[in-house]
Amino acid sequence: MGGIRLRAHHLLCIHGFRGQGYSPLFVANMARLVHRLEKSPETSIQVVNGPDDVCSACPHMDEGTCNRPDQQVDELDQRVRAKLAIEEGHTASWTSILDVIRDRIDPFRLEDVCKGCRWLDLDYCTNGLVGLTGVPAVED
Repeated sequence: MGGIRLRAHHLLCIHGFRGQGYSPLFVANMARLVHRLEKSPETSIQVVNGPDDVCSACPHMDEGTCNRPDQQVDELDQRVRAKLAIEEGHTASWTSILDVIRDRIDPFRLEDVCKGCRWLDLDYCTNGLVGLTGVPAVED
């Protein structure tokens, strides 16, 4: 089984996945990818610009291009790559990527890199990344 191609922002989105998404096909695809990474953390990840293995099942894809009008996906990817100090084409195990995320992402400051994401206000990614980083959650 080969590696997984992921856009930079999907490196973070995976932690916020809660079985919701843009369509049943998208949800099933994302669930399969998340399950694979959980079961095989040494899976090779290649960071790509543009559509990846998550996007392959997205209803917003049109001939290889994301047509979401409310989110600038390329800008989001650039901010995440800069924060993680990962270049396009970077290939590493999922375990190694997780180490970089732990070191460089503050789950409580995701608005710095994820500005414009429609999922941000739901705190799914914050909660998922709190578990990854071990940063204690703030009590209400």
